[in-house]
Amino acid sequence: MVDLYHKIYDGEVFQQSQCIAQENTLMDFFRNMLSALGYESVLQNHKVWRKNNRTAVICLVDDVSTCSQDYSRTLPYLFDANTVVITDNKITVPTQYIVRQLPTSFFGIYHYRPATSQWQPNRRLNFSVNRLDTKRLLLMLEIWHRCRLNPELSSLDYINFNCWSWSGDNSTTQGLQSNFVREWQSLDAIYHSVYQQSFDELAPRMPLLNHDLTHEQSHVSSWLNVVAETYSSDSNIALSEKIFRAMCLPVPWIVYSGKHTVAYLRSLGFDVLPDLVTHCYDSVIENKTAAYGDKMVDFVFDGTDAVTRMRGQDFEQLRLRTAQAASHNQNVLATMRSRWPADFAAWLPTVIQVL
Repeated sequence: MVDLYHKIYDGEVFQQSQCIAQENTLMDFFRNMLSALGYESVLQNHKVWRKNNRTAVICLVDDVSTCSQDYSRTLPYLFDANTVVITDNKITVPTQYIVRQLPTSFFGIYHYRPATSQWQPNRRLNFSVNRLDTKRLLLMLEIWHRCRLNPELSSLDYINFNCWSWSGDNSTTQGLQSNFVREWQSLDAIYHSVYQQSFDELAPRMPLLNHDLTHEQSHVSSWLNVVAETYSSDSNIALSEKIFRAMCLPVPWIVYSGKHTVAYLRSLGFDVLPDLVTHCYDSVIENKTAAYGDKMVDFVFDGTDAVTRMRGQDFEQLRLRTAQAASHNQNVLATMRSRWPADFAAWLPTVIQVL
């Protein structure tokens, strides 16, 4: 099996927006600036820099917690008081370190207008995942579990679950299955007690791909797109192309991300289709119960419930509503992209003065 992980960058959102190139250009700018100010890189990924007793952290798109080497610390105390964090993350708790959040117009790097944009749903959910981690595994297990409990709702979904792992064998089917099993074994006992049968059914089918559509085609062929952002937290919101791609398509969506991500997107002016999807999971914490009241369970329930309701509505009205939302969101990102140079120029001195 060929390692398909990096083929995700062939997708429409990457090709049209060139978001990766823009992100890398900005990272290079910050690194050159810090070097000119006398800072030296202390990590191989060049995200943490030091000058005497001062520390600077650059974290774009990734969650800032990935830049800490002390996993026992909570977000407010992740770094000491002599640290400046430069990030696009929305940190929702007080911190003892200084945070300089990028202007939100940074998200304009994800602006694009999809060529594949005709919504013609014939399956319930679209769930496409390349990289395996605990939360994505739990989402797959919860979706499968709910279908088993409610067979009348289990009209075939579009599933592409590839089990790619940074530390595993991604070149063979056996290696990808081993990645899946290893991630399962790392789960807490409560999950084993709830999802054991689902795991037993899924493991031999991995990597699971039950359609021959392109990534873009699967998005517009489902009633609902299930977006799993790379990181989720009760106190931080880290966004990537995943959610912006979904919002630029005329298809309803749900997003598993940091607490209040949907509220944050709405505050930025995006249309989150609240009349079609309640997004009630947005305020729920991750409490590891695998029962109603846990974010993972409420998230999947909210999505499947939205599909049930939409199937009973006038589809042409739905098509008009989602097309309106997609066009609006594309325009919001276009405005952000045009504002970014001036916003960045005004923001940068506030960073330099604290470095």
